[in-house]
Amino acid sequence: MRARLLQSISFLCSLGLALFALFLPVYAFVPNLIERALHFGLAIPLIFLAGKKPTSGWRWPLDVALTITGLSLCGYVIADFQAILDQYGVVTGPLQTVMGLLMILIVLEAGRRMIRPILPSIALLFLLYALYGHHIPGYFGHVKYDLAQIVGMLYLTTGGIWGQLTGISANIIAIFVFMGAFVGETGGGTGFRLLSIRTAGRLRGGPAKVATVASAMFGTISGSASANVVTTGAFTIPMMKKMGFRPAFAAAVEAVASTGGQIMPPIMGAGAFIMAELTQTPYLKIAIAALIPSLLYYFTCWVGIHFFAMRDGLRGLDAGELPAWRETLRASAFFAVPFVFLLALLIMGYTPQYAAFWATISTLPLAFVGTDWRWEGRAVPGKIGRAIKEGGPQVAMIASICACAQIIIAILSHTGLGVKISTTIVELSGGSLFLTLLFTMITCIILGMEVPTTAAYIMAVIVAAPALIRLGVHPLAAHLFVFYFAILSAITPPVCGAVYIAAGMAGADWLETARYSLRLSYAAFLLPFVFVYDYSMLIIIDGGPIAILASVIRSTMAMVTLSAGFIGQLRGPLTWTGRCLVIVVGILWIVPHWAWDLLAVIGSVFVLLDRTRLYRRESSTGALSGSA
Repeated sequence: MRARLLQSISFLCSLGLALFALFLPVYAFVPNLIERALHFGLAIPLIFLAGKKPTSGWRWPLDVALTITGLSLCGYVIADFQAILDQYGVVTGPLQTVMGLLMILIVLEAGRRMIRPILPSIALLFLLYALYGHHIPGYFGHVKYDLAQIVGMLYLTTGGIWGQLTGISANIIAIFVFMGAFVGETGGGTGFRLLSIRTAGRLRGGPAKVATVASAMFGTISGSASANVVTTGAFTIPMMKKMGFRPAFAAAVEAVASTGGQIMPPIMGAGAFIMAELTQTPYLKIAIAALIPSLLYYFTCWVGIHFFAMRDGLRGLDAGELPAWRETLRASAFFAVPFVFLLALLIMGYTPQYAAFWATISTLPLAFVGTDWRWEGRAVPGKIGRAIKEGGPQVAMIASICACAQIIIAILSHTGLGVKISTTIVELSGGSLFLTLLFTMITCIILGMEVPTTAAYIMAVIVAAPALIRLGVHPLAAHLFVFYFAILSAITPPVCGAVYIAAGMAGADWLETARYSLRLSYAAFLLPFVFVYDYSMLIIIDGGPIAILASVIRSTMAMVTLSAGFIGQLRGPLTWTGRCLVIVVGILWIVPHWAWDLLAVIGSVFVLLDRTRLYRRESSTGALSGSA
C-alpha cells in the first residue's frame, strides 16, 4: 500500500513539474519568488519520497516530516510573497528566523540526498564563515552578521535560495530535461542507436566508433555523463566485447564518449543554460561557440580509437550486422523532427524555452507510431508516462543542486569572499595567465570528483572566472574553460564517475579503464587551453573565416599527432623516439604563430615519411583483444 502511494506521489509531482516546466515559463508570467518556490516545492517529494523503499523505523516518518515541512515553507513564500518582498530580507520575528533556518537545513539535506555530500558540506562551511568570519583577522575577515540577518537574506530574498540559479532551473533547465525525456521515450533513442551503427559500424574499430557517434547524439538530449553511459553503453559495450575488444577498453571508450555529450550542442546539459545567464550571452551563441571544440573532442576520441584498432588489428562489423538504410532513416526521424523544431526556432530568435516547448510538442504525434511507423496508439500513455517519470527525478536533482549552490553564491556575494578569492588566485599566479589557468583546471577537476558537472561548474566559475577575466580572458572563453574541465573530471582518477559506471557494466577493472580513458582523451585536456589563447576556435568571439579555418587545421593536426604520440601508433607502431617526436610536433601545432606552424609542418612531413627510424617493424598484438 505504501509503495503504491509513493509511486503515485512521485508521478503526480513529476507531472506537476512537467506541466510547470512546459507551460508556465512560455505562456504565463509568474513572479520570480513564486515561480522558484513552486519549482522547488514540487521537487521536494521527489527528493525525499520518490524512489524510496518503504521501511519501518525512524526513516519513513523523517522523510514524511521533511517533505511536509519543506512544502509548508515553500507554500508560505508563495502565499505571502508580496509581504516578503516588502521586508527586503529583514525577518519580523523569531518564527521567521526558525522557518528560514529549517528551509536552509532542508536544502542542505536535499543536496545530500540527491548528490554526494561534498556540495552541501561546502555550503555548510560557507554558512559557518558567514556567521563567524568576523573573528578572522585581516583580509579574509568580514563585518559581523547575526543568524537572523543570514537567514533573512537566504530565505526571504531572491538573492538567496530563491536566486538566479534556482530561477534558471525552473525557467530553462527543466523544460529541456523533459524535452530530452520525451525525445528518448518516443523513439529518438532507437534512432540514435541505429544511425550510429549504420554510419560507423563497418569502419576499423567500428563498434567503438559507434559508441562515440551514439554518445555524441544522445548527449544532445541527456547532459549527464552517467545517464549517457548507462543508456548508450547498454548496447555499445556488449557490441565491443563481442568484436574482441578488451572489456576495460570498451568501458573507457563509452566513458570518454559519454562525458563529451555534455559539451555537444545544441543542448550541452544544464551547465550551458546557467552559463548563458551568468555571462548574459544568448544560449544559441554559446552553442555556436562550443561547436568546434566539441567536434574536436569527439574527433580526438575517434582518432584514438582508430590508432588502437590499427595497432591491434581490430575490425568493424560485418555488412549483415548493420541495420538497413531504410530502417535507419525511418527511425532517425524520431529525433530529427524535434531537433529541427528546436534549431529552427532558436535561429529565428525565439527564446530557448519557447523552442524547447514546441520541440517537445512535436514528439507527441510521433508517440502514436513505433520506429517502424506502425500504429501504436495504445502505447501512447505508457510512453508519455515513462517520459514524465524519467524527467521528474532529473529535474528534482538539478533543483537541489541549484538551491544548494545558491547558498554558496549568496554568501560569496554578501561577504565579499568571491572577490577576495579571485584576487588571491591572481596574486598566487603572479599575474601569469598560464598559471591561473592551471590552478583553475586543478580546482575544477578536484571539485568535479565529488559532484555532478553542473555543481562543479557553478562552484568553480564563481571564484575562478573573475580571476581569468581580470587577466584579460573573454568572459565566454573563461566560462567555457571552467565548464570543460568540470566535465573532464568525470574521467579523471581517482574519483571518476563515468569510468566507475562503465567499468561496472563491462565487468572491467576500473583502474585499467581509467588508464585507457586518459590515453583516449589526453589531447582533449589541451582544448580549453587552446581556445583561451586562440579565440577564433570559438567562432563568435574573434576572427574571420580564414582565422577560424587556420585554428581548426592547427587544432586538428595537434589532436592527431598528440593522440598518436600518447598511444604509440601513427602509420604504424612508433618507437619511443618516434613517440616523443610526434608529441613535440603536436605541441608545435598548438601555438598560433606562423613560425611554429612551419616547424610543425616540417615535423609532420618527416614523421609521415621516415619509416625506418621512427617506426617499429613488428607491431604489438592483443593489447585490446579479449584473449590478452
